[in-house]
Amino acid sequence: MTEQLQGVDAVAFRSALSRFPSGVTIVTTRSAGGTLHGFTASSFAALSLDPPLVLVCLDQGADCFAAFIAAE
Repeated sequence: MTEQLQGVDAVAFRSALSRFPSGVTIVTTRSAGGTLHGFTASSFAALSLDPPLVLVCLDQGADCFAAFIAAE
C-alpha cells in the first residue's frame, strides 16, 4: 500500500519531483472571488514530503503577489 500525505500519493509526488529537470514551471492559484492568478517560475524545488510542499519564489512587486499571499 502506498503512503498517503494529505491526499497525495507520496511515492508519486517524489517520483514527479525527481523527474523535473529544470526550466520553467507555471504556478497558479484562485482568489477568494474565483479569479485565477499565475506566474512562471524558473526556480522550483521540493521542500517537504510530509506535508507535500514545493518551493518557488515570487517578487513582492508582482501583480499576483497579493493573491498568492492570501491563498491557502
